[in-house]
Order: sequence, then C-alpha cells, then structure tokens
Amino acid sequence: MVFPSNPSRESNQAAQKFWTPGRLVLSVVVLGLIAAFTLSSCNSNDQQAQPGVAKSSSPATTASPGAQAPVQNNAAPLAFVSLPPAVRDTKLQTLDGESLKLSDYGDKVLIVNLWATWCGPCRKEMPELVKMSNEYKARGLVVLGLATTYNEQSGGLQGVKDYVREQKVPYKIIWDDGTLASPLVDAVRGRQVIPQSFVISRDGRILKHFTGFSELSTPALMRQAVEDALNEKGKA
Repeated sequence: MVFPSNPSRESNQAAQKFWTPGRLVLSVVVLGLIAAFTLSSCNSNDQQAQPGVAKSSSPATTASPGAQAPVQNNAAPLAFVSLPPAVRDTKLQTLDGESLKLSDYGDKVLIVNLWATWCGPCRKEMPELVKMSNEYKARGLVVLGLATTYNEQSGGLQGVKDYVREQKVPYKIIWDDGTLASPLVDAVRGRQVIPQSFVISRDGRILKHFTGFSELSTPALMRQAVEDALNEKGKA
C-alpha cells in the first residue's frame, strides 16, 4: 500500500537539512559584520533624523553627511592618488576666519578628517585624532578637521565652534562648502559617508584613506599610515 506524502513533514525535513550548524554560525557572523559596519559610519540618509540637516547630491555632501556606511575602507588608494595642484592651492577658511591652503603644509604630513557634530562615529574618532595630533605634532604631523556647511545646517558655524570648544580640539577646523570635501572624496572614488580621513604625504599624495571608524582597528592602522608617511615610506 502506498501512503500519500505529507508536504508539511517533507518541508520541515528539507529545512532541517538546509540549516546545518555550519550554516547557522555563518549566518550569525554575516549579520554581526553587517551590524558592525552599519555602526561604523554615518550616511546622509540618516539626516532625516537630524533636524535641519538637508540632503545634497554633491559627492562631498553625502561624503560628509551621514550615518550608516556599510563598508570601512582601510586600503590605500590605488597607486597613491596625487592631489592636483589646484586642489592643494585652493583657499580655505577655518572656523575662526583664518585663510589657509593644503599647500601651506608642504613640509608636513596631513590627516584631513571629514566629520560632523551629529555623527556618532565621528564623535568617537575625534579623541583619537586629538591624541595623534599631540603625539606626532613635533615630528611633522598636522591634523585638519573638515566640517561642511551642508552637514551643519542645524547648528551652523556657531554650533561647530561650540562643539570644538567643548571637546577642547587643538587642531584647526576648516569650514567648507564642498570646495575641498568633494575633490578629496572624488580622488579616492569614496563612498558618500562620514567620517572619512585622508593621510596625505608631504608631496601631496593620498597614501591612505579611511571610511568609517572602528575603535578596534582604525587608530592602529591610522598610526601606522602616519608613521610610514613621516618616514617617507610607501612612495609610488
């Protein structure tokens, strides 16, 4: 006698065969990595939760706005991207109205950090940048913060000034409308997220590009990039 099959039972058996212990562990790991990357940076899509922060279609806007970048890029740009002289010679303005250009620091190694006051990963990264500024300043490192007008529409210039003062940030903060942020992000074909940091050699090459911030890995990797740049290593 042939008994009719039980579709429900067969379905359960198939599911049990598919979800092996190995596949379950792999799924948990993948979900954990996705969650970690989500928390490591900010994306302009999250600006909706930030009153007064408007979206922008420019690369610098989304590269500096936001909150949820899926990827952290700790790899050096291909062939060490050289910034065009026009970018290095662009006149920029600090929070205090001081005029400067990247080329003013031709004898220094630079870290240019793209950030916003409302970005959680940016807030976590800033103390590390302060430490590096204090630690390597005597050896020729200059840290420059890059705050953008389109990312700070809620508090504006004064809001950034207040935050920097409260956090006792010792390095200069550039108040940018995208003039510098866009070319930097474009140069490395970067994602539209913050924070982003660029380690730039004395001769104007981007030696290392960081997207997002990981408390476990970013500080050590950035320090190594700075050491290499100060020691004039890693030239193309």
